[in-house]
Formats: sequence, structure tokens, C-alpha cells
Amino acid sequence: MRYAASILLAAAAVLLSGCLHKITPETVGQELITGKTTKQEVLHLYGRPYMKYRTPGMSIVSGDKKQVLHKGGEAWFYYVHYLGALDIVEQETLRILFNDQGIVSSYVITNAAQTAPPDSGAE
Repeated sequence: MRYAASILLAAAAVLLSGCLHKITPETVGQELITGKTTKQEVLHLYGRPYMKYRTPGMSIVSGDKKQVLHKGGEAWFYYVHYLGALDIVEQETLRILFNDQGIVSSYVITNAAQTAPPDSGAE
């Protein structure tokens, strides 16, 4: 019985240790380097994203001029965990955009539950 309990506790510790890596604006700013960090490094840091998709990119055409706003790539999404009671009320998301070479081209942490400011008149 003790042997089984020891194995169960050890397995729980290993599984939970992967969940305890806090994604905060401070840690993201230290861990992700735009133009350098690769997909493999992101997988090592944060594990599998909860969502991925390809972005087509965006450009503006005016007459014969074309301005590229951003090139296409792949976007990965992670939940930001502060391990607090407010996770239920307010969830933030880390969005990482990779270029075609698999390098981080940008990242941002956004509040998934965006609401209109109180004075905007929106309901």
C-alpha cells in the first residue's frame, strides 16, 4: 500500500511540475526573443498550445502601390496562468506569431474577456 501511494505521489509531482510554469508578462518578456526564439524552444518552455492557426498576412493596395502590414505565418495560443482565484473571472491569452522559418515574429498577452469601457455607452 505504501509503495502504491509513493508511486502515485511521485507521478502527481511530475505531472504538476509541468503545470506550475507561470506565464506572466515578465516571464514571457524574458523567455521569448522576437527574431530569435524558435517553435521548438517555445514547445520546450510552454508545451503544446491550446490552439494553432495559419495567418494569411495583410497588405494595403492603393493604385499601383502595395504596403505589406504583416506577412503570414502561424499563430499559437496559450492560456496565461497566475494560479489564483481570478483565473476563473478573467482569463488572459498569450498569442505568439511565427514567421515561415518558425521564428517568433511577435507576441502579445491579451485579455480574452475584453469588455467596453464603462463610459463608452456600449451595453
